[in-house]
Amino acid sequence: MNIFVLGPAGSGKSLLVKNFSSYLVREGYTVRIVNLDPGVLDIGYKADFDIRSMFTIDDIMRELGLGPNGAILEAMDRLAKLNLPCFSGADHVIFDTPGQLEPFLFRDAGRKIIESFRDRCCFFLGDLSALRWNLLSFFLYALTAYYTLETETIAILNKIDLLSSEEIENIRMMIRRPASLLGKPSSLRDEMSIRLLRALRRFFPPKRVPLVSAKTGEGFEELLTILYEIKCACGDLT
Repeated sequence: MNIFVLGPAGSGKSLLVKNFSSYLVREGYTVRIVNLDPGVLDIGYKADFDIRSMFTIDDIMRELGLGPNGAILEAMDRLAKLNLPCFSGADHVIFDTPGQLEPFLFRDAGRKIIESFRDRCCFFLGDLSALRWNLLSFFLYALTAYYTLETETIAILNKIDLLSSEEIENIRMMIRRPASLLGKPSSLRDEMSIRLLRALRRFFPPKRVPLVSAKTGEGFEELLTILYEIKCACGDLT
């Protein structure tokens, strides 16, 4: 299974790649790691392929005289043209994607790279400690990734180690019954939320939303179960 770890900057992608790969190895799987972030200074793990061996954001800035944003866009264009190694003998290949999600997702790089691999899925990571009162926006962002990349995408809420058990239970309730918490709309935002929830239920089947900690490993067992279900033709993520 080729697993692409996506998410906004600061969501914990690299830490999840590091610790989830170690978890899979302990479970008896062979794992390879690919770093696709040319701007990171320290990934914190040993990659089997590291894009920084070919170019970095700093290299591009010096080479072309670009600022950080221009160099990131140029890096994404270069990524889109690469033939990345295929570790066909591994049970799982985990791809750590660039910290700046938008250029990877909305330019050719992300789509071209991901569609070149079969047997694939995306983990879309969110920082739960920052998103707890804005979950709908997070789910819409994850669905945007699913729509754009045309790949099975699992929304994952990370950093539960920063929340209390009561806060975590409240989050689980919001995920299970989001519409019931809105009540009668009292503002335009409420009305928009209700309409969006109805649209999500109609066009996208409900899925389990894992709550994990990339730091402690809590929730990793559920991620592995989801990988089983994706692999199985009759897998049910509801």
